[in-house]
Amino acid sequence: MLNFKLASPLLLFLFLAACGTKEGGFPSLEPRSYEAEAPISAPIESAAAPSILSGEFAAKADALQARHKAAHGAYLGALAAVQATASKAAGASAGSELWVNAHLMLSRLDKTRADSVAAMRDFDGLILEAGARDVGLAALLTEAQRPVIEDVAQQNAEIARLSKVIGE
Repeated sequence: MLNFKLASPLLLFLFLAACGTKEGGFPSLEPRSYEAEAPISAPIESAAAPSILSGEFAAKADALQARHKAAHGAYLGALAAVQATASKAAGASAGSELWVNAHLMLSRLDKTRADSVAAMRDFDGLILEAGARDVGLAALLTEAQRPVIEDVAQQNAEIARLSKVIGE
C-alpha cells in the first residue's frame, strides 16, 4: 500500500502529464475564440424563401397531386362496396365464399390506391431533391404533399379496419 505522502506527488505528476499534447507541449492558456467578450454576430440573412412553388417543381407537384386525386377517387368509388361485403363476411369461417370474396375485394381496393402510395413516395424524392437546392422550396413541397399523406394514412387505417372485420 502506498503512503499518502508518496501518492500525492505521483498523482500530481500523472495529472500534469495528462495535460500535455502529443508533441510534448502544453495547451495554450490564451482565451478561445468563443470565450472572447465580442458580441455574437447576427446570422447572415439568406435569400427569402419562396412563398409559392413555381417552374419545374410546381409542375412535378401538380402531376403528383393529380395522380393521387385520380387514385384516391377510384379508392373512394370502390370503398362502399368493399365495406358492405366486409360486413357480410364478418364472422364467416375462413375459406368460405363470403370470406374469400371479401378478401378479394379488399385486395382490389388496396390496388386502386397504389398510385396514391406511389405519389407519396415520389413526393418524398422530390422533397429530397429540392432540399438539396433550397430548404424553403422543400418546405413548400412538404406542404403540398400533406393532403396526400393524410389520405394515404386514412386509406391504410380503413383497409386495416376492414381486414379485421373480415378476419384475417
